[in-house]
Parts: sequence; structure tokens; C-alpha cells
Amino acid sequence: MCPGDRVLLADDWIETGSQASAARSMVEECGGQWAGCSVVVDQTAPARRADLGVHSIVTAAELPAWDGQS
Repeated sequence: MCPGDRVLLADDWIETGSQASAARSMVEECGGQWAGCSVVVDQTAPARRADLGVHSIVTAAELPAWDGQS
């Protein structure tokens, strides 16, 4: 990564946002620009979602219930 690079984190599931926050810190320490976080399932609190720039396909609350059987 070089100073000025834009970084978008892509992940399958975000729960607390702590790993994304750590990644953003590293990006910014290297002189990069945090573009946001793109995930399939979002389980973060609204304030954390806005702070990290999270964009998701669904929230955890929107997932159908699973009874443990296939």
C-alpha cells in the first residue's frame, strides 16, 4: 500500500466492527484513505456502521431463522 491509496475492506460478516476499525487504523497510519467496508451480512450497531462506512447486502436481523437442520 502506498500513501494516497484508497482501501475498501470486503468481508462476509461484520459483527462488532473491531477488526474493520483496526484495518482502518492501519490504512490511515500508512497514509491511505479508508473508502469503507463492504460485507454480505451486517450485524453492527447503527453508529458503528456509519463510522466505518459499512455497506451490506443484508443485516443479521433480516436473515431467516435456522432450526439447525438442513
